[in-house]
Amino acid sequence: MIPGDFKGGYITKSVTKYTGMSGRNSATDRVTVEEPLDIMVRKGSAEPFHVAYIMRTPVMDDYLSAGFLFSEGIIRSRSDILGFEGIDSNGVSVKNSLTVLVVDDLPLDIKEMQRQFFVNSSCGICGKANINEIFMRTSGLQRSECTIHAETILQLPKIMREHQSIFSNTGGIHAAALFSLQGELTALAEDIGRHNAVDKIVGYMLLNGSINHDLALQVSGRVGFEIAQKAALAGIPIISSISAPSSLAVETCETLGLTLACFVREDRLSIYSNGQRIL
Repeated sequence: MIPGDFKGGYITKSVTKYTGMSGRNSATDRVTVEEPLDIMVRKGSAEPFHVAYIMRTPVMDDYLSAGFLFSEGIIRSRSDILGFEGIDSNGVSVKNSLTVLVVDDLPLDIKEMQRQFFVNSSCGICGKANINEIFMRTSGLQRSECTIHAETILQLPKIMREHQSIFSNTGGIHAAALFSLQGELTALAEDIGRHNAVDKIVGYMLLNGSINHDLALQVSGRVGFEIAQKAALAGIPIISSISAPSSLAVETCETLGLTLACFVREDRLSIYSNGQRIL
């Protein structure tokens, strides 16, 4: 499992609850935290420069920043990252800002990056100049011919839900989880943004050497283009979702060789692309 202090993911607020039987009553409720994260990058002794603001839930910020930079093509591999500044022992930024330390020979177009990125918690593609760029970056990746049993996929949402500690407290957060082809939970991430949760998983894969491994990604919400392209870049061959796909997500998975299963609930699922991997 991914280490992390999930207590930072929610706060307690005073609320007034109303029911038809008892009317208004004072109570408390737990609310998912949404705060901005300023991601900065620094080479050697140079001044750090701003890359992006991301509205996120402050859990696993180190994985989020690594996954975001990888998904955006700013870093290419684990060896590009030397470390992080501004995070605590749980990988959470101390002041809603962190700096990723990168190798000196990493090619960076600072002005272009600063022009492109402001990412909120509901849109993972803001600032993308050209969707065709994503297809170009992922089209050369080799896809595994691994297989997974349908019965295994049907168990993934339940297993993920059992480990969603913030959701259990608030009911208002997305999740993404990484599974082996035998249905063993490898990593789980929660965030107010669907794509942020996936970036945290990608960051986990990057920092733990599991990019391009035969794994399945389970997500809690619908699958749009941004989730499909992040999975493709991480070399994940199988995506499972409890909800619906978008047309562009289906096209992306078809074109790039990913298996996409949606409406995965109880004893049924719908396969939208590359169904030969599901037995």
